[in-house]
Amino acid sequence: MALMIPFLIGLAIMLTLMIKTKIGPFMSMLLGALIIGVGCGLPAQKAIDTIATGFGGICKSIGIVIIFGAILGDYLDKSNATQRIASTLLKVTGKKKADIALSATGFLVSIPVFCDVALIMLAPLVKAVSKKSGLGLGSLATALALSLLTTNTFVAPTPAPLSIVSILGIDLGESILWGLIVSAVDCVAILAFCRLFIAPKPEGWFTKSAAAKMEEQVQELAEEKEQPNNLPMPSFIQSIIPILVPIVLILVNTTCKMVLPKGSSVLAVTGVLGDKNIALALGIISAILMLYRSIPREEVFASMTTALTSSGPVIFITAAGGALAKVIDLTGVGTVMANALSSMSLPIILIPFLICGFSKFVQGSSSVAVIVASTLTLPLMQNGLIDPIVAFLSICAGSGFGSHVNNSYFWVFANLFGYDTKTSLKTLCVGQHVMAFAGLLATVVISLFR
Repeated sequence: MALMIPFLIGLAIMLTLMIKTKIGPFMSMLLGALIIGVGCGLPAQKAIDTIATGFGGICKSIGIVIIFGAILGDYLDKSNATQRIASTLLKVTGKKKADIALSATGFLVSIPVFCDVALIMLAPLVKAVSKKSGLGLGSLATALALSLLTTNTFVAPTPAPLSIVSILGIDLGESILWGLIVSAVDCVAILAFCRLFIAPKPEGWFTKSAAAKMEEQVQELAEEKEQPNNLPMPSFIQSIIPILVPIVLILVNTTCKMVLPKGSSVLAVTGVLGDKNIALALGIISAILMLYRSIPREEVFASMTTALTSSGPVIFITAAGGALAKVIDLTGVGTVMANALSSMSLPIILIPFLICGFSKFVQGSSSVAVIVASTLTLPLMQNGLIDPIVAFLSICAGSGFGSHVNNSYFWVFANLFGYDTKTSLKTLCVGQHVMAFAGLLATVVISLFR
């Protein structure tokens, strides 16, 4: 447990720099990663190399996705496609129930699509719905972001639940069935949290980052100078197709991977088209084809340039979070904490939950956390101490416990909606813990019948 002291000191320094100073999250996380790495016994050069590796890994994983998502979002916004989708959604649900529509969207979309990618694609829609409905952006953004996390956390074929299924050796179909049930319970808890806790908060409660404030000022000036045009508003079908194209392609690829043999020629095609980068690129192409009549001719390709400016901070801050997670993982703090928890005299159902949660707390990755928790839970299951499905659900629920700034999703959320660290902690992170405990409660109830 000696590793925990330098880890907690480094984490405290990093959070203090983020919240109390103007250094910003990017430099704070890089400094925090270095302090934690060296404090936990890594040679300074090894810590620096690990930071670079983690930073590069995240850039490789989601850098192009963020840029393509920003291009697609900007195009949807400039063409008024998001306004059309928002208007249609509000006609179906009514203005007062716009959060339900967004939550249901998040629940469904994140089954085949990574929650990071889905949030990037849907962020412009949330902003449009907020303007149309008059409901606070903070509440709607949190409802969508957390709903995306529910099925991403509990329902295969996303990586985390697939890893648990593989390690524990449980039936995939059964895991999906129970995962959907618990995800639905979580969505209800999320809506209650957003309506009762976030929605009543005054506008001043949601504080923006310095970059977001500057961007809003520039946008306001641009809107003042903007001349109205007489271009046609796109239809709902034209507006929704650019969003559906990448989602459907990714879904088809995921389904084919599950049902087709590895050497299949069909799988080779869907593997290319369903790659997240290619799928989003095709979404951009479909947006240009569907929406070019609703954008002034001189601005048809302007999004290609403006998106680079807006996506840069998102990529760098998210990558810094990846660097932090990589360093913490290398220190072995997560393993130390997991072993300590597994040796405690706790109710069996809590052990997978806590191991996963504390592993998530110390290194940030849900995929790593569930692998650690599954490995340490397997002996309990093999000895008949815990039902396999209950173990699966407990681990899934635990992956939301302990979430904070070392999670890349945190920074995607913060930067997409312009919130500072403090506000993102109060909304997304608190909401993730609501999810975690609601999921745990549902798991306890399910355990009574198995």
